Amino acid sequence: MSYQQLTEGRRYQISTLLELGISISEIALKVKCHRATAYRELKRNRIHNQYCPTHAHASSVSRRKTAHKYRIPVEHVEFARLLISIDWSPEQISSVLTKAGASISHEWIYRYVAQDKRQGGKLYRHLRQGHKRYRKGLKEKAPTIKNAVSIDERPSIVDNRERFGDWEIDTV
Repeated sequence: MSYQQLTEGRRYQISTLLELGISISEIALKVKCHRATAYRELKRNRIHNQYCPTHAHASSVSRRKTAHKYRIPVEHVEFARLLISIDWSPEQISSVLTKAGASISHEWIYRYVAQDKRQGGKLYRHLRQGHKRYRKGLKEKAPTIKNAVSIDERPSIVDNRERFGDWEIDTV
């Protein structure tokens, strides 16, 4: 079974199955997680000897946010600030810090600059493009044809190809 973190829905499933009196091993099979994961979830998130999925999910999210791998040392942040202020791009900063053994992603730097801007800072002025945010999938690639008629519904006179505009060719 491949590793996946428990979702909020799975936590509610665990809670409901516990109330029905099903054993933890069977719960793990039904929720499709390892038995140890179910035991650990119940051990970590009991309040007054009762499992609460809402509290369990909230504490899981907070533990994930404060995990060591997400914390970036202050020295690295200050170094990134300094390099941005002398007009280095986040990609350059990320590359240099990664080679020095202090990995910070360019995405994190862009988020840091955006947060600084929201708080009234001026770091965003040092970005080359003013960091126009890339938003995937917002624009249509080609405009749709309004009132489009299916090829199956075209008039039979078109098949004769006697009128101007009845011919279709591939120009590619």
